[in-house]
Amino acid sequence: MTELNPCIEFSDSLARWLDVQEVALVREDLLPDGGGKKRRALTHFAKNLRDVRHIHLLSYAGSHTAFTLSRLLPDVMIHLYGTHYGGGSYEKAMVSRLHTCENITQQVGSSWSMGLAFKRQKRRIKPGHHFMRLGGSLGTDISTQTAVEETIKMIGEDFHHVVAVASGDLLGSISSQTQLVTGVLTQPLPIRIMKYISLKNSSGLWKARLDSRIRAIYDVRELTGQTWDPIFMGTVFSYLKQKGELAPKLCIWVTCPSGIDWLD
Repeated sequence: MTELNPCIEFSDSLARWLDVQEVALVREDLLPDGGGKKRRALTHFAKNLRDVRHIHLLSYAGSHTAFTLSRLLPDVMIHLYGTHYGGGSYEKAMVSRLHTCENITQQVGSSWSMGLAFKRQKRRIKPGHHFMRLGGSLGTDISTQTAVEETIKMIGEDFHHVVAVASGDLLGSISSQTQLVTGVLTQPLPIRIMKYISLKNSSGLWKARLDSRIRAIYDVRELTGQTWDPIFMGTVFSYLKQKGELAPKLCIWVTCPSGIDWLD
């Protein structure tokens, strides 16, 4: 057993709420160093860096990728160019959390302004600086593929997997091992359209309003005692709740950090 083995929980209350037979939760939010779906891949990413003292990342404001990197690489300065995404109190809480990290510098603005700032800095390439791909995408990695394989062995092959989609890395890892998977799109509409076209097994081109996603998180908290985020998990739960017909057995991947106090 290692700290990165999948943690699987079954929830009868969520199964009743969604009117399905079984619900399994893959608790990626419980992984160390802030948790979240990229924790496994970030471990290998961090180990492969050589003579890097600065990492630049263009992603969401308050990005949990930046937070996890700051924990994995305490001697490296993480420069986040954080884009606003209309996350309300959750976005504010995430931004505030990153401001407490000594090895993170964080700019926050529109997608256009942050993208411009990131590109401008990238043109000034200096030794010891590394620029990550858009959104911190790391591609498909062996550790995540192994976690997917272990999860399927633990719960069986008849569960339909559901995962929030930002970069699409995790969706790709799951799709490589089973076709019983749906990736629920979470990005701003222009990116959702592009991902909907380019990613197999993606869905949710039209997502619920933020207040509806927050209500779904309130409902889930009442059922499970867990508070998850409205941007990724709120989108997943609201999508499942409004969808007319679901697979009888669902495996929901909880991909963003938990333990963040953002609900009023």
